[in-house]
Parts: sequence; structure tokens; C-alpha cells
Amino acid sequence: MKKKLIISLLTVFAFLTAKAQLSPLHVENQYFKNQNGEIVILHGFAQTFSPWFNEKGTKWTNYDVDGCLRYNKGIIEGILNAGWKMTFVRQHMDPYWSNTPGVQTTGESDIHAFDFERFKKYLDEVFVPMAEYAIGHGLYVVMRPPGVCPETIAIGDAYQEYLIKVWEHVAQHPKLKNNGAVLFELANEPVKINAGSLSNEEAISKYFQAIVDVMRQHCNNILLVPGLGWQSQYAGFAKYPVKGDNIGYAVHCYPGWYNSGHEGEVTTTYFDFKRGWDAQIGPIAEKAPIVVTEMDWAPQKYSPKHTDGQGNVYYDPRCSFAFAYTGKAGETGFGANFMRICDETCNVSWLLFTGGELLAKYDDTAPDGETFLTDPEACPRPVFRKYQYYATDEYKTLINSDEYGYTRPTQPLFSLEAQWFNPSIWEKGTYDETTGALTTGQYGFGGWEYGDGVDLSQHRYLIVELSQPQDVGASFRLFDTNDYWSKPSRTDFGSNTKIVIDLQNLKAYKDDQCTQFDHNIDPSHIYIAGFWTRGGKPIYIKAIFQSDDGKTPTGISLPTSSYSSNTVYTLQGVRVGTSDRMSQLPHGIYIVGGKKIVK
Repeated sequence: MKKKLIISLLTVFAFLTAKAQLSPLHVENQYFKNQNGEIVILHGFAQTFSPWFNEKGTKWTNYDVDGCLRYNKGIIEGILNAGWKMTFVRQHMDPYWSNTPGVQTTGESDIHAFDFERFKKYLDEVFVPMAEYAIGHGLYVVMRPPGVCPETIAIGDAYQEYLIKVWEHVAQHPKLKNNGAVLFELANEPVKINAGSLSNEEAISKYFQAIVDVMRQHCNNILLVPGLGWQSQYAGFAKYPVKGDNIGYAVHCYPGWYNSGHEGEVTTTYFDFKRGWDAQIGPIAEKAPIVVTEMDWAPQKYSPKHTDGQGNVYYDPRCSFAFAYTGKAGETGFGANFMRICDETCNVSWLLFTGGELLAKYDDTAPDGETFLTDPEACPRPVFRKYQYYATDEYKTLINSDEYGYTRPTQPLFSLEAQWFNPSIWEKGTYDETTGALTTGQYGFGGWEYGDGVDLSQHRYLIVELSQPQDVGASFRLFDTNDYWSKPSRTDFGSNTKIVIDLQNLKAYKDDQCTQFDHNIDPSHIYIAGFWTRGGKPIYIKAIFQSDDGKTPTGISLPTSSYSSNTVYTLQGVRVGTSDRMSQLPHGIYIVGGKKIVK
């Protein structure tokens, strides 16, 4: 009997020990890999260590370290006991602990109450113990700094100095430095940057490069870089990547972002979402691993209303921050398409941002119903079941197979097929590829986004034609910066149905009357192109193509004049590639060597 008990105890000890020893992660090309060289894609949840975010102060308060640890350790146990197949947790080093008690602030971006000595104290007493506890339960840890970014940041500003101070200390902590189970998310939700003489893309890269360089003096942990636009803008990092080893990027994704649609836009499709994702996330996902550190969805009816002290009504964020349906992968809806797109990108780790106290109550044996935890159109149920698949040997074998990997489709230049044309680059619009009808939202913009930029400098002119006159103030605009709010070139249609744009003489102006010159537009890297209108009525797009003489081709004769016989065109005369790359083009009818080819 005693021998059996000893063997049983040894078995339990061996299990717990194996569970606690996570294989250290590193970045290799665009993947996380463990010490065995296997690709690892993480799936998890988030924790915030403050009374309000731990069930609105009903579980512990008054800087009660023991109460905080007891509650949050219990949340981890409850989630795992409920059957969730979690592999990481994002832990927020909430400013509740590091701000001087009693000092009023204007929000989490206000750092004037930050007390470095308090931060050091509670790093040791709260944040590190919780990280250790999570790791001991088989979870990798992403640590996030206290608070959120102010609306506008700038290189050398007080907030950058604050981040450097926080991270330099964390990077030297003996239990965190060089710990392959701990990743650092460098900031939360930068919005805008005062770039000065730099582009926004170069400025945000330099902003975080300075933080990375300081941390690299002390640790080699994986560092996750956030983008602008509340962590939604990443295409510029492809041109200006943050340099160094073990670099990844921390992304946020909510309904409505990346053209994904939300509860009020149920007709938004997978192709809309995928196009927006590929434009912003695709360029950097080809170079580095991605972690989505905030994401959730649910129909609005599951977010209970609350009222603050001033009588303002708001929704409880612990269910969902944004409202949408799961939908069906490949069709409409947010959740199912989000999961499909992450899988297709092949190196995207992600989490569910729903409150841990709710996840711990999940019961997968309960029938589908009309509650947040049982409705398949809310995030918990489909995510729980997706995580079950990710935990299988089949999935682990798949992501480490020779066939695994993602090649982002090359977007055809000025394709008028609906899957490539975005009618909602600014404001919600609609597009009908059969008639070419584009109706933008009010003062809206529709067209094409090129995450890596496209080179239009090889030809002298760009010709844009409408099928009929318009009366909504339509103009065609070209942006040489991956920012819709930068200054583009602008060519008005007026009463014309055809405009000829001189690509070698593109100018941006400061004013709508185009009288105050701002700068020349460089046609060698165009990131956004398309149509601006006042909205309300459609314009009818006939064709758009490059030309060396500014003349409109007759029918489909354009390819025969000065282009090689293997060049591929759409029926509108748009050059989309060469015949040796036909496999990368979507299904359709093309012109190759003066002949129609059906793919």
C-alpha cells in the first residue's frame, strides 16, 4: 500500500513538474518556435490586476496583495478546470498599484501619478508572482506595462521616457530576464504620433526601437511591438521594421476594424475582412510573428447597461468591447472569419478578451441558448471549441508540416472585382462589380489599399474612366503614405467621364481648392488609390489603367502595343501580372497574348 502511494505521489509530482517547465520560445523568421524547433501558436485570455476589473471591487480592494493574488490565481484555476485549452495569458501591470494613492488622474494615459518605487514593490509582490503562477500552470505570459498610451505620442516625449524606465527595470528582473516563457508587450494602444519631418511609419518604428535598444542591454525576451490606430496599423513596419532578434508585433482586432463589419453591418463579408487584414497585418506577418492581444465579440444584447455617477449609460466591457455575430467562415459575420483569417495567416497567436470570471463559468455541456455563455453567436462558445482543436495532435502536426505556411495573395493592380475593391476605406460604402457602381458613405472613399506600396512610376499616365457623368464631386486620389489622413494627389472629374493623371507630376495640396502646394507625391510607392465622393449617389467606374501616351485603348487591344505576350490583363485592360503567375490570380476571365483565358 505504501509503495503504491509513493508511486502515485511521484506520478503527480512528475506531471506537475512537466507542466511547469514550458519550452522557451524564440522568434525564427515569422514564427514562434520552442527549443525543439517546433512552431508554436499561442491561444489564451487576459487578466488585469485591479479591483474594478476583478468584478468591480467586490472581491478585494485597498491594495490587498493577498486578496489580489488569491482571486486571480483562482481565476486561472477556474478557467483551466472549465476545460479551456489555454496556452498563454496577457497580464496587465495595472497602474492601480504604481500610482500614488489619492492623486487624481485624467485616465490611464495620465502618468503624472506614477511612482517608480511603488512599481518596483508591486512588480515583486503582485506581477512576478502571478507570472510565475501562470507559467507553473502551463501558460506562457505576455506582460503589458501600466496604463495606455496618450492620444498623441512623439519621439523623446515623457511617455517614451516612462516606458523606457518601466521596461529597463523589468528587463533586469532576475525572474523575468531571458525567461523564454515571458514575452513583453511594449505599450497599449498608441493612437497617433507627432512624426515631425518623418513619416508616421518611420516615426513609430523609431519610437519603439529606442525602447527595444535599452531592453536589449539586459534581456533577450520576445518583445511585441504595437502599432498606431489603437494597434491596428502595421503595414509601415514592413518598410521600417523594428530591428533586432526576438521581435514580434502585438495587434488588436475588434468588430468593425480591418473592414470586418459589426452588428450593424451584417452584410460585410469574409473578403472585406480579409482584404483589410491583408492590407495592414499581411505585410508584417510575412516577416514576424503576430499576437492579437485584444479581441472579442458578442451581440449587443449580452452587454448589460450600467450608469455612472453622472447618469451616463455605458456597457460592461467584461462581456465584449464591440458588437457583432460569429457568422460563418467564408461568408458574413466577425468571429468565424476572424478565426479563419488567423489560421490562414499561419503565424497569428490570439486571445479572447472576455473577463476571466465569465470564462471560468463556461460549461460546454450546456445546450445552445440565449445567454452570453451559451449563444453560438457570442464569442465564448465558438472560441472554446476552436481552442479544443488547437490542442489536438492533428493541429500541432499540421503547423509543423512541410506544407504549412502562408503566401499573401498579390493584389491585382486596380482590379474591379469586388474581392479586391474596398468601397469603405473611409465611411461605409457599397460596390457592385457587375455595373461598376460605387456609392461611398458621406464624404467617403473607396478603392484599393496596397500594404507594401505599388510602383506606378513605370508609366507616364494613369487613365480613369467613368461610364457616365457624376454629380457627387468625385475625384481620384493617390496616397504615397499608408495613412488616409495624409495629403494625397487629387484629380477632379467635374463634368468629364475620363481623366488622365500625369504620374510624373503628382502634387499634394494643403487646401481643398488645390492652391497651397504641400509636397510632390512619389508614384514609386502608392499605398492607397481610389475615389472620393460626397456620397449618397453612385458613380459608375468603367476602367482604370496605366498608359505611356495618355490615350484610351480600343476594346482589349491595349496588351498588343508595347507589352510582352505573356502579360495578363483583366477585361477592363488592367495589367495584373504575367502568365507564369496565373495560379496566384483569382478565378475569372483574363486576356493573355490577345486571347481570352478562363481561370
